[in-house]
Amino acid sequence: MPGTERLRRSKQWRHLLLAVILIVFYPTCVSSSTRSTPTTTSRPIDQTQQRPKLWGVIPKIETSFKIDFGTNRRSNAAVSTAFPKRMIVMGGPASGKGTQCQDIVAKHGLVHLSTGDMLRQAVSSKSSVDSETAPYISTIKKCMEQGKLIPDEIIVRLVLDRLRDSECQERGWILNGFPRTSNQARALQNAGIAPDVFLFLDVPDEVAIKRACGRRTDPLTGKVYHLDWNPPPNDEIQERLVQRSDDTVESMKQRLRQFRENANAVKCCYNNVVEIDGLGTPQDVRNEINSSLKRFSRGKVSPL
Repeated sequence: MPGTERLRRSKQWRHLLLAVILIVFYPTCVSSSTRSTPTTTSRPIDQTQQRPKLWGVIPKIETSFKIDFGTNRRSNAAVSTAFPKRMIVMGGPASGKGTQCQDIVAKHGLVHLSTGDMLRQAVSSKSSVDSETAPYISTIKKCMEQGKLIPDEIIVRLVLDRLRDSECQERGWILNGFPRTSNQARALQNAGIAPDVFLFLDVPDEVAIKRACGRRTDPLTGKVYHLDWNPPPNDEIQERLVQRSDDTVESMKQRLRQFRENANAVKCCYNNVVEIDGLGTPQDVRNEINSSLKRFSRGKVSPL
């Protein structure tokens, strides 16, 4: 009898244990079988979704960290090695700054702001009589013919208006021939305008005079030639070439004298000046500028 009672109780425990197992594990089995047999209208289930879930989904923290870190690192590198977007190029007349500025603009898309071009446009026949520069045209023309500097109130107004243009704000800019005096440099500073780098092209006066006096411009194409170093390809172009009114020996001597008097004062207004030897060929000067700017952006060139 006691043995029969023990056998009956053992069967009851086994039945109870089986019931507990069915209650706990049967819903999971049904759910797994339902997910593993998708209907024809449902999307295929990712294999990763069929894996047993242990206390929820564990995020891939390590992978996400590496991706974010790599992106940030590339972004910082791009900023540190980016080409300067705000530049000032200073040099005496015929120092080649216009040629070098055009090359930089072509490669990096900056807006080329040449005060010489602005002034020549202001006094040209194409300028509107009702333009803001109309009251100053006679003064500008007289100063250019005599090789004198344009009054600060005129040139500063022209430059600041152009720098505030949306195109300059978006693309960046390169100032060619401005500032020429310390007052002009301070006017830029007071307006909150500062360059990323200040390039100074140095050329001996005698070389600059020879460059300027042999310079000629094609009025149809705007291309600049030199009678000795870069003559026009044919007589037709030769006959229509014109010489700038300020490209004479007398005017050049006056312009160079004023440039030397103001150059050091302007350079002292900036702490990121990089000097470039402008005596070589245009390609030589171009190579030195590119190398200097790369070293400067990496902190390997100490500004003057």
